[in-house]
Amino acid sequence: MKDIVMPLKTKIVIIVSVALVVIIVALGLIMFMPIPMKVNWNKVKKIESKVTYLAADAENNPTDAQALVKLNEDGTIDDSPWKVLQFSDMHLSHELNTTNNTIDHFIDALNKEKPDFVAITGDVITRKGGRPRAKQLAEIFEKMGIYWGYVLGNHEGDSNPFTVSRKEVIKILSSYPHCLTEADVKTTSEGEKVWGNGNFVVNLLGANYEMRQSLIFMDSGNKISSKDAKKLGVEGGTYDYLKESQMTWYKEQVQKAITANSKTMLFIHIPLVEQGYAKFLKVGTPLDTDWSFAANSELEVNGALVGSMVVKNGWNLIEGTASYEKCYCSDYNNGMYDLMKSLRTGVNALFCGHDHINSTVLYENYNEATEKPLFLCYATCSGIQGYNLYKYGLAAKDGYTMRGYSIINVNTDASFDLYAVYYDVDYALVPRVVASAPVKA
Repeated sequence: MKDIVMPLKTKIVIIVSVALVVIIVALGLIMFMPIPMKVNWNKVKKIESKVTYLAADAENNPTDAQALVKLNEDGTIDDSPWKVLQFSDMHLSHELNTTNNTIDHFIDALNKEKPDFVAITGDVITRKGGRPRAKQLAEIFEKMGIYWGYVLGNHEGDSNPFTVSRKEVIKILSSYPHCLTEADVKTTSEGEKVWGNGNFVVNLLGANYEMRQSLIFMDSGNKISSKDAKKLGVEGGTYDYLKESQMTWYKEQVQKAITANSKTMLFIHIPLVEQGYAKFLKVGTPLDTDWSFAANSELEVNGALVGSMVVKNGWNLIEGTASYEKCYCSDYNNGMYDLMKSLRTGVNALFCGHDHINSTVLYENYNEATEKPLFLCYATCSGIQGYNLYKYGLAAKDGYTMRGYSIINVNTDASFDLYAVYYDVDYALVPRVVASAPVKA
């Protein structure tokens, strides 16, 4: 039998095809394989802390949710202010340089501040390779002995099947003792299941184990479902919103705090519609009659005025805060802010993330003699990556500009202080709110 001679053209086709398959497989592994972060574990040291965890059914816990209390060595209660750090939008994804840089600054911040509690408001365990990074993040907190809570952003689980689902992210993190995020599905007092993954409460206690503040965390979703978009008459693709079951559950948590003569803070990822009531107006753009220029909010780039912040009439913007991109909230206003206003005696503020170059702290007009404002606060974005900075002309090149974290001090009278901290100006502490009152020039 004669040997079969393969034509040269066929050989070339086979070689090229095999090479393409190898390249595609290699690219797939690089893009989607679970690559851990580069963590400098030598920096991850145990932080001395007085914070003690109390389960919902613990003897000294007067609330029906998990709680934290600070105990001295002799067992007495330390009733000093609580120091809470907020980190948001770190985007620990597959871009290794910025991821490693971000996590390094994050560890430095924890070492510097030595917080009592850390609130993370989403878009942290994102895109491909999320599982090992979720575990690394949790292990950092375990080794440092810091209690923390995590609420989902819109990017957690948005790259399936190449990453862990939203439900799985919560399951992984909540398995660690110092993570107080809860994976169980909550129910309202009427037995209705609460929508979302990782809705939970952490109560901060003070003298006599009394509640000082109730921290409420809720899943604000990803993109609106096609079913909801059709039902609500909004375009598909808009961002999600807090559902009715969540709002009912939230109301019940606030009412518990009011009964305990305390206050609450809400932590979510996607901002409310009302947070779009502050916006950046470029030079030469007409000002609508129902908007006003915010005080001392002009922006100069290279010595030239490029625009100013404006706010909707009846609203106020804390000086030094700004929104340089649009508010990427849902197109549907679910009435959450109105609900918070109706519970005003028990509500301090809302803290969110999502929009990376928005730092506004907004509040409506209020009677300074008789009440405190209800604050809508953007996080100080914590991720060191090129996400809209250079696009809006705010940095000559991508870097640390406007990157950092927020400090929230909960005082003994249930009021709070808010500070922004920026990496690019040597961790400068910038006051926004003091004793639940806006900082004014």
